[in-house]
Amino acid sequence: MAALSFSPPQAKTTIRPAKPSDKVFIAGLSSEVFSVYGPYGSTVSQWFESGVTLTLVSMVGGRPAGFVMIGALPADEEGQTCAEVLAIAVTPEFQRTGIGRELLQFAQKEAENLGEQRLFLHTARENPAAQKLFLRNGFRPVQSKPRFYPSGQDALMMVSDLGKDRDNN
Repeated sequence: MAALSFSPPQAKTTIRPAKPSDKVFIAGLSSEVFSVYGPYGSTVSQWFESGVTLTLVSMVGGRPAGFVMIGALPADEEGQTCAEVLAIAVTPEFQRTGIGRELLQFAQKEAENLGEQRLFLHTARENPAAQKLFLRNGFRPVQSKPRFYPSGQDALMMVSDLGKDRDNN
């Protein structure tokens, strides 16, 4: 897998596969940005350690600035394969700089390269900034899930069709 590069105003940014040494960063950022929804520092760490997720880290000037984690799921009743964005987060210092968009787009390409046909995710109903990011990147809302998160918040399930049809949504 090649690293994706783009240049925000101050520093070179690359996206690379996560290493075991990234666990502390991933757990810490998950605790920081997802704590309102439940114990996601430990949950995301468990997903990372499971060995069945693909985790990508965005590096800015040699230090981590965000990550995205995806996991494959069994084919649906129609035989379509799909993956889930389990978590995506950017450090507060680098939010609204395009890093989340780059991580999401890279994850979509990687899932497609792995043969997945759809990518879905859950986002909090109370998080319009995340919903806007997902909508702008080809995701569409498909289901509302009451009390989805451990702390009781509602979620919106969103789906993106991967492949050549994705650009036509």
